[in-house]
Amino acid sequence: MSAYDYQLGRREVETGVADTFEAEFPMVTGRPVEILSHGESPDRIVLIDGIETGLELTAIQAASAEDMVLEMHRLARKKHESYERRGIFLNRSLVLLGHLSWPALSTKERECLSMEACYEAMAKYPALYDVWEEVDQMVDPSDLSGFGFSEIWLMDDGFKYSSRRDPRCPADFFCFSPDSRAGFWERERKRRPYWNFILGR
Repeated sequence: MSAYDYQLGRREVETGVADTFEAEFPMVTGRPVEILSHGESPDRIVLIDGIETGLELTAIQAASAEDMVLEMHRLARKKHESYERRGIFLNRSLVLLGHLSWPALSTKERECLSMEACYEAMAKYPALYDVWEEVDQMVDPSDLSGFGFSEIWLMDDGFKYSSRRDPRCPADFFCFSPDSRAGFWERERKRRPYWNFILGR
C-alpha cells in the first residue's frame, strides 16, 4: 500500500468514526454534538454542549479489558506529550476519543479463511459491552486527569452486537475522565451477535 493510499484510508476511517460520534454520542449521553471542521491536530473541531472543543481521534486495538485500559493510558500520554510541546492545549478544551478497533487479520489469514471463519476469528475479541465492568474496576479517572484533556472516552461501534431490527450497530461508550462522567454509557437495547444474522442469510 502506498503512503497516499494509507493516508486516504486513514482519512476515510476518521470520517466514519467522527460521524458515528456525532450521531451516537448525543443519543447515549443526551449532550449535543456538531462537527464544525476537520484538521490535523486536533482531528476535528466540534461543538459539545455548545462549547467549541477539539476532538482527537485514535484507534485502540485491544484483545482484553486490560489492553483497553493500557492502550488508553499509553495514547493519552503520547498525545499529551505531543500536544504539550506544540501548545495545542492552550487554545481550547480537547476531548480524546479512542475508537475500539479489532486487530486486523493479515492478508494471508484472510486468504486462508472462509467468510464464516473470519467472523469467528473476530468474535474472539471482546466488545466493550463484554468487558466494561472489568474496565471500570481498573480505571481511576484521577490517573488520566493530568494529561490535559477535558474528557477521555472510548467508543465501540463494532458489529459484534446488534439485531435484525437495528443493523446500524449503535455505539457504546466508556468515559475514562473526568470523574463526574466516568463509567459505561450505552443505548440500552436487545443484543444479539450480529454475524449470526449475516451467516444465516
